[in-house]
Amino acid sequence: MKSELGRREFIKGFAVSVGAGVLNIYDPRLLSVGTGLILNNGVAAAYGASGKRANVLWIMMDDCRADGLGCYGTSWAKTPFMDEIAGRGVRFETAIVQNPVCVPSRTSMKSGYYPHETGINSMGPRRGERPKPKPDLLNAWKKVGIGLNNVGKIHGYRQDWEGKGDVQPYFGVTGEIRAKKDWAGTPNMERAKEIRRKLKEAGREYPAAVTKTHGWAIGGAVPLEPEESSTWRMGTLAVDTLAELASKDEAFFLRVSFHAPHVPCVVPDKYFIDPATIDLPVPSEEELSSKPKYERENIQVYASAELTREQIGVARGTYYGMVALVDTQVGRMLDVLKRAGQLDNTVIVINSDQGFQLGEHGFWKKRCFYEQNVKVPFILSCPDLLPAGEVIEAPVEMVDFMPTLLELCELEVPNGISGRSLMPLIKGEVKQWREACFCEHDYATDMYEELRSGGARCVMVRTKDWKLVEFAAETGAGRNGSLYDLKNDAAERVNLYEKQEYSGVVAELREQRKKWNKKV
Repeated sequence: MKSELGRREFIKGFAVSVGAGVLNIYDPRLLSVGTGLILNNGVAAAYGASGKRANVLWIMMDDCRADGLGCYGTSWAKTPFMDEIAGRGVRFETAIVQNPVCVPSRTSMKSGYYPHETGINSMGPRRGERPKPKPDLLNAWKKVGIGLNNVGKIHGYRQDWEGKGDVQPYFGVTGEIRAKKDWAGTPNMERAKEIRRKLKEAGREYPAAVTKTHGWAIGGAVPLEPEESSTWRMGTLAVDTLAELASKDEAFFLRVSFHAPHVPCVVPDKYFIDPATIDLPVPSEEELSSKPKYERENIQVYASAELTREQIGVARGTYYGMVALVDTQVGRMLDVLKRAGQLDNTVIVINSDQGFQLGEHGFWKKRCFYEQNVKVPFILSCPDLLPAGEVIEAPVEMVDFMPTLLELCELEVPNGISGRSLMPLIKGEVKQWREACFCEHDYATDMYEELRSGGARCVMVRTKDWKLVEFAAETGAGRNGSLYDLKNDAAERVNLYEKQEYSGVVAELREQRKKWNKKV
């Protein structure tokens, strides 16, 4: 790793090095940008035109599926600012998380290891086991004197960050008025009661849609001003923190970790998306009957909801509206960077820990392996360092996110981790990335009894064209597997697992899983 001074001297001395035959200044792969240099198919070193190490602004959402953003082809999603960031950077079309639950997914992301390697494969390790010590890749920034600042959800990683505050929502996960006092930014409880009164007077209620077993609030628009919402108030914390960091003549790292669009799903009326514009399927009885036994019984108990068509529409309009409200906060942060002259030298990351089911396949929330749950937005942008408007079609894993960010910021990527930097893919040096992507969850150690009963470690193997989901051990074999032909059935409606003509595909994907399991 070159020092900051060394990189600046390299750039300044570039012209004279040409005479020594080191590089050809007329090579079409090289483009000058101010006093910086773009190399390798539009990808630059970690120091932009300012000669300063690049900043990092990591915008993380909670439970945001990829199609929550318009740039993923969703006409009803209202996310112009995140779409703008994608347009000036690199968007990964298919980014797969390594676990469909927040804690193991985030642990895998920050360590560069798969969940079964970290020992956190559900919301906690197996009984009697301790998490296996793994490197915290975030420490690389600390080693070069850059502090890790976090606004919003820290979620089990308090030791990693200097917390800059969080805010409390008006309502809890089941829609009750929140009275918790251990977060900053506590809202006025009288205001929450007033909202309830207004809804009642208008013949409305919140939540308008809840799940069957646990009563999670999965939908409802309320007469709340956008500026009063927890997302907006957290956006204000983020804007203030970013303005302070961007005003200094030194590189910064800021993660803004939104709680949205996680439950409680609630949105101000002004941000509610008209359900008539949302084109998502409702499963048929024929589709549901083909699903694995464990899905139809255990996961259905955890994640089903008995909703009318109108309630389904409200839940979906609420969800996309919550993402739109996050997007407004992203726009406010972009304004800060533009005013500070820091936009071109800031690596902006947009991603999520996992997605969210919106009634497809009969499920709500998470803990399953459908695309809506395992495929998340993943965008990298930095005009000084990355090409604009690039879309990576090859499927990638989020275990590769931190190694990529480390290399982009010219920090050391540890040897031996399972994650790999995606820079060769971004540079166009390779077209194919991983042969398959993997996602796993240990239902046997899940926090919910209905999932532990009869559950086991389950693994998804996903290639470009196929997806296999089954328990990794013989326990619970039989009607507990899924096989989907993603090329011809992208909606994953027809389960081919038990059809004899596809036994060869199942065997091939199973071998890939065994090979992956042994390798890592």
